[in-house]
Amino acid sequence: MIYKMKNVIQDYAWGSLTAIPQLLGYENKEKRPQAELWMGSHRRGTSLLQSKKGEIPLSEFIKGNMEDVLGSEIASGYGDLPFLFKVLAAGSPLSIQVHPDKQQAEKGFQKENQLSIPLDAFNRNYKDDNHKPEIICALTPFWAMRGFRTIDSIIDNFQKADLDSFKEDLEAFSGNRTSEGLQKFFSAIMALEGDRKMTFIHELVSSAQKQQGDAFSWVLNLHEKYPEDAAIAGPLYLNLVQLQPGEALYLSAGELHAYLDGLGMELMASSDNVLRGGLTPKYVDRDELMRILNFSGADPEILKAGSSKDGVATYDSPSREFELSRIDVNGENDYLIEDINRVQILFVSEGDLSFNSELGEDIHAVKGESLFVPYNAGNWMAKGNAVIYRASVPGVNY
Repeated sequence: MIYKMKNVIQDYAWGSLTAIPQLLGYENKEKRPQAELWMGSHRRGTSLLQSKKGEIPLSEFIKGNMEDVLGSEIASGYGDLPFLFKVLAAGSPLSIQVHPDKQQAEKGFQKENQLSIPLDAFNRNYKDDNHKPEIICALTPFWAMRGFRTIDSIIDNFQKADLDSFKEDLEAFSGNRTSEGLQKFFSAIMALEGDRKMTFIHELVSSAQKQQGDAFSWVLNLHEKYPEDAAIAGPLYLNLVQLQPGEALYLSAGELHAYLDGLGMELMASSDNVLRGGLTPKYVDRDELMRILNFSGADPEILKAGSSKDGVATYDSPSREFELSRIDVNGENDYLIEDINRVQILFVSEGDLSFNSELGEDIHAVKGESLFVPYNAGNWMAKGNAVIYRASVPGVNY
């Protein structure tokens, strides 16, 4: 059996008023920003499966018959669905942030537990003991910052900005063009406080108003929302990327990043661990952030789905917990669920289609709907005209 899903919408302040409602086909009567649609079994927002017996929390459904739902390898290896699938709608910029690796998450979670910091405390960094690699795939043109620029590019941008209050720091960085030099330069920005911080911001904004290019335009955009945050300089030291629909970014542990504007499909290991570096009213732990950051500047790699086989194209990533694929179902390509023989979540981003089982069961799904496919779902065929994004687990052999 496969199941339609009823999913939790997180209404974070940076969300869009219209993007998710338009995708799912309803009116946002309360006019609240809707940021993320969560599809999965995470404790902060498990999906509900719609069955003849009523709605079943996915987390309970998995616990009730783990091997049949997940398959033996995922059940023994993870004990739960190892990924969280989202529709992300950035109506305004998210915080500049980074995620820990697995070892860092385990140590951080244990330490904060020993300190008796409540899970919902303002100053809590680690909500669980898992890492959070992720991939974001654009459904609309999507702006993001991802990883430090090359060192030469950072120095060039700040030379163009010509900030009197930061000349000594820039000169020191120019004389030490290494990851250590980048770390010291970024630390100097993070440490700005009081009058020196406001002078830095004033000079940066005045310069940006006279400059050309997307990086300086985004400095001004960020300043409108965060007029007293030195992290508005982020576009000058982080890679600024505009993804076109169908393009994706993969983010591993230690990569400083921020999503700025647009609608996308996000897939990640099931975790809620975030260390923030600015553009947020939430807690910023500078020391912990600096400890886990990767200071290797490089150009970002933009991912495109691999060559299509029977309408299924997969985005290549190193993650063990998740794999993102785009499926085009049309008159030439149907989709046989049993082909990959894995637990999966399907989200219909365009069109509509019908799923039919070998036992004569059928389910109709339209744009904005999602389906949970257990490992033991059996043989189902999808026909119609639609685009589906699929979350599954790579390389599982049963």
